[in-house]
Amino acid sequence: MKYAIVVDSSCDMNFTNNNEDNTYMARVPLKLRVGDVEYVDDTDLDVASFMKEMKEFQGATGSAAPSPQEWYNEFEKADMTFAVTITSRLSGSYSSAVAAKDMILEKYPEKKIHIVDSKAAGPGLALIVKKLQQLIQEDKSFEEIVNEITEYTKKVKVFFILESMDNLIKNGRVNAIAGKLAGILGIKIMGKASDAGTIELVRKARGKDTIYKKTVEDILNNKYKGGKIMVSHCFNKEKANMIIDMIKEKFSDIESEIVTTGGLCSYYAEEKGLIIAFETEN
Repeated sequence: MKYAIVVDSSCDMNFTNNNEDNTYMARVPLKLRVGDVEYVDDTDLDVASFMKEMKEFQGATGSAAPSPQEWYNEFEKADMTFAVTITSRLSGSYSSAVAAKDMILEKYPEKKIHIVDSKAAGPGLALIVKKLQQLIQEDKSFEEIVNEITEYTKKVKVFFILESMDNLIKNGRVNAIAGKLAGILGIKIMGKASDAGTIELVRKARGKDTIYKKTVEDILNNKYKGGKIMVSHCFNKEKANMIIDMIKEKFSDIESEIVTTGGLCSYYAEEKGLIIAFETEN
């Protein structure tokens, strides 16, 4: 195969392999742990059952990055590979992918591999993948694609709305004091992925729909001018549709998509959580 696009399972995206464009698509799974039980975050994972088990369990839970060997196995399959990982500030997935690249190039020095640190998660990776697919279809050179995807990644912004932050707190992803506001007396938290790929808590709101309206205002105030937008949801399609509908009141002909969160993003977004990724202008 000439091209491969490989993501880790933090990427909330539906894709299939279509050999017509000579591009191989693959997802490398993270692992999710509930006590002594390990779940592989692949397409066979029953997210609803996993979430139920996790919610009922009283002990420690967590996640683990893919091993370098898992990335290596996919990198072997193409001449030129683009890998997209969850932000390196929250996971070791990027480091594992880089290690796999070094291993591959020792054995196959003729291969070309570029690792993209998305500085994001969920639909943020999906937008980057869609851009890679477009650039490959335009028959750009490997070097041109690297340059363009590096610039494009800077334009992808990710916001999220959470009703609970228990798992983010337990795993040290957010400050415990700030995070514990979520879920108290109906308070919902809106945050974003910073330019450095860390989690920033932006606002809190109480009320049925207040946080969703405020989030749309924040999207519009962050250089969104009608570019692609994706929302992934953890059992909350109603509010995902609400976000898209409110955006369409300003930009009626946008390219939008709603998907469900995979295992990793469901684990951290928790039930009713939304992750929103959108393209900004320069």
